[in-house]
Amino acid sequence: MIDQLPTKEWLDDHAQQEPEQEFVEHEVAIENTKEDRRKNQEELQDVITSIVNIKPEALEKEHKDANEKAHILTEEAEKALATTSDIFDTEINTQLMLDSNLVALTTGGAASGRYYDYHPYHGWGKSYIHNEGGVTRGSSGFNLAANKMFPYARARGDGSGISDDNDVTTSVKLYFAFFPKNIGHIRALVSYTTRGWYQIYSNDKWYNSKEALIDLEIGVRLYQNVWTGSRKKDVFSLHGDNINRKGRIDGSGNFFSESMAVGANKWVIAEVSVRAHVETEGSGSTAQLNFKSHDFIRIPYVRFDFS
Repeated sequence: MIDQLPTKEWLDDHAQQEPEQEFVEHEVAIENTKEDRRKNQEELQDVITSIVNIKPEALEKEHKDANEKAHILTEEAEKALATTSDIFDTEINTQLMLDSNLVALTTGGAASGRYYDYHPYHGWGKSYIHNEGGVTRGSSGFNLAANKMFPYARARGDGSGISDDNDVTTSVKLYFAFFPKNIGHIRALVSYTTRGWYQIYSNDKWYNSKEALIDLEIGVRLYQNVWTGSRKKDVFSLHGDNINRKGRIDGSGNFFSESMAVGANKWVIAEVSVRAHVETEGSGSTAQLNFKSHDFIRIPYVRFDFS
């Protein structure tokens, strides 16, 4: 009897376990500091109003002005950086054709060698959001036929930054497979292309605690009976309390999974994941990772090295 691929329901259940756990732990950590942050906010407010003589209404106006400025900066960044058409597809398809000529298109084999899988058979995605009064947006689309993922995460803070936290984590995953006809060892090489953009802005002052963070990583793990550990690669990361940057994240690369011993005649699954994470604290603070619409992260293939 030929071994069956894992069902989509089984994959969905396993796909969400790590990001769900991360989200729960993050929520608990925020809750555990909530009272201390509230007290710090009240103490600073007393100093500002009684000693520095900055009125609450003046601070509210400052928060509003900061948010309006951040909104303008976000619109400017999208106009300047977002791709308006699939101008990069030609070069990617050309490279894909060159790669496919290296070896027959297959996802199974008995002899030692390199086997390419160009066709993910399942995808999964979800955004996890924590909001304490600011703006939080996330989406996690994918296109199996095009091998593309469209992670999007955007947050904008509100308030002083001491007692507010706004963050978004978007996870997207694609699944590739190889069928070993003999026992051996498998290691997967993940190829990736990024076409997207970022924006990060924060204007911290002595009487508040504003900051912003963006982080993009790609990971892979293998499954046959058990999961290997996840091997991750940091693609792009920025953080600052006084920062104003934006730009494209266009590039390509590859990295290996962990190696695993495999049995014969049972599917090996490669889970390729993208994690786009943004955090903001304080009015106007903005963080955005955008790979949606005509921008994307593409996994042209996973190469299974069988020995």
